[in-house]
Amino acid sequence: MDSHRNAPLASALRQRVAWLALVFSFLISATACQRTPLDINGPWRGTVKNPSGEEIAFTLELKKEGEQITGALVNGDERVTASSGSFDGKMLKLRFDFYDAELTATLDEAGVMKGEFVRQYRRQMLKRPLQATHNAANESASNTPGGDVSGEWILRVGEAPKQSLWRAAFSQQGAEVRGTIIPMSGDWGQMSGAVENGELKLYRFDGINARVLKVKLTGQGTWEGLVDLGLFDPQRKVIAERLTAQNKDLVASLPNPVTYTRMSNPAEPFRFSFPDLDGKTVSATDDRFTNKVVVVSITGSWCPNCYDEGPLLQEFYSRYRAQGLEVVALAFEYTGEAARDIEQVKIFARKLGLQYPVLYAGATDETEKKLPQLVNFGAYPTMIFIGRDGLVKRIHAGFEGKATGERYLTLKTDLENLLKELLAEDTP
Repeated sequence: MDSHRNAPLASALRQRVAWLALVFSFLISATACQRTPLDINGPWRGTVKNPSGEEIAFTLELKKEGEQITGALVNGDERVTASSGSFDGKMLKLRFDFYDAELTATLDEAGVMKGEFVRQYRRQMLKRPLQATHNAANESASNTPGGDVSGEWILRVGEAPKQSLWRAAFSQQGAEVRGTIIPMSGDWGQMSGAVENGELKLYRFDGINARVLKVKLTGQGTWEGLVDLGLFDPQRKVIAERLTAQNKDLVASLPNPVTYTRMSNPAEPFRFSFPDLDGKTVSATDDRFTNKVVVVSITGSWCPNCYDEGPLLQEFYSRYRAQGLEVVALAFEYTGEAARDIEQVKIFARKLGLQYPVLYAGATDETEKKLPQLVNFGAYPTMIFIGRDGLVKRIHAGFEGKATGERYLTLKTDLENLLKELLAEDTP
């Protein structure tokens, strides 16, 4: 009888225990499934895709302190740091205001960041899909190189009759390679990659440029492959030939930045008249330029080489202004929309700490109309050196920055010597 009376109680107790076990199991499962917030600090490595479909390896360094986040695109020793950023645990946004660009990416459950890098390119938007993994090993190189690429090279780029000659310089340690490519318009900044199995791959992604050089050893001491400039242009064929005593004549065939662009009439003064960033018109005939040595820089906030040139011109301006040097920059921007473009130029001048006047000259597709005296203009930046008599003494197309090493130091010395000679001339 007692067992029959206790049966309902035992059943209820078993159900209670089962229910508690179920709740406990659920809590354990929920706790196990809860993801620990990811520490995003450190390097993220991945790829960004060009319009051609070519994938460019890149490194992004992130640092989060409290609610503040900073990000930098890394190329060798160079860093392009975002002007602002945010991360809510899932969505990353990095703003590069100086390039009018933004990186937006979402972190998925597998720990992969997927998104895109968007920037203004002339009168359209350029979108590059990207993805990256936290603390991933660099796509790297075995310790056994697949060839030796150290030294200076000449690149034959494209097909005849539109083939161009570019210079390149690489340094190699084991299979890892760093270097830069130097068209007449100026160097590409530091590139990094590796040579393995007879193939060299070099990459650079800095927000503006997303470039790759991929060449294979042909067996005749040359390398053949392609170069992708990361824009809407097609990929170009490349033949790379090491610069040696036997082919020094190739150097004479390289375009000369000092003679590439010229005045249509060297006997007439160079003319310009554009508004500064406060809207005041500045002209070549203004009193501030009379009997002065003047350097005119044709520049743009979208141009990485212009960010290399600006600090050097500011250095010269600070050093020689008291002796009669004036510097003025003519900025040509992408859209031709004055409000947007002027804001970009202000960011450019502020970022570089430029104290000389920077003028808004218009859109990049208006240079021929705005500067009709120039023949064969096409490189940003281009420096125009004007003597005290008001006449152009030299035009230097492009700029070889610090990534070129000794070439940069040589260029800096050459330009400073030119300024000293012009400043030493008597006032007419």
